[in-house]
Amino acid sequence: MKSVSEELSNYLNREKNMICNDLIELHLADGTVLYYTNADKTVEYNGNIYKHNELLLQRQQVKINDCLVVDTMTVTVFAKNDAKIGNKGIMLAAHDGTLDRATLQLKRCFFDSDFNILDVLGVFGGNVEVKKCAGLRLELTVKAKTQGLSQEFPRRKYYPQGAYTTTGGKVTASSNDSESCIIAPFVPLKEVLM
Repeated sequence: MKSVSEELSNYLNREKNMICNDLIELHLADGTVLYYTNADKTVEYNGNIYKHNELLLQRQQVKINDCLVVDTMTVTVFAKNDAKIGNKGIMLAAHDGTLDRATLQLKRCFFDSDFNILDVLGVFGGNVEVKKCAGLRLELTVKAKTQGLSQEFPRRKYYPQGAYTTTGGKVTASSNDSESCIIAPFVPLKEVLM
């Protein structure tokens, strides 16, 4: 469940036609944060300016669940040849790894009839992966931070639980004894792959 302000709650219960748009924050690995919106004009929120005329952003529908789920969202970016991330063209930035380890935050912004911001809700966020990049279209897959939860625990591995350090490429056991240190094999499957 998302918690909203009382003003937004009243607005959502009262209005039949709502004015709302997406605010997208793209956090690059080097610390740069880029702000975009799909509104008809530039939006200023929290001291940041979300630009409306640099990229055309289209996203999938996002479902809000009441439990922990592993989810993804596809964001399609349509850009002119002169669209840039920093000093690089956006398509070049997608190809040369500028978007590697980037994260994206999607927020939903609600406006009153005078285009004043009522409230902003965080909707989705996660790690960015470039899915397709060609021509004027860039397709990004945004994977939720919980993506590792859907993976099965690796088999045929030993998992020591103790204090170890690495010095000069060598693994050294801690000088302190740990009574809780165990090494336990996991039961392998019956079939063995060679």
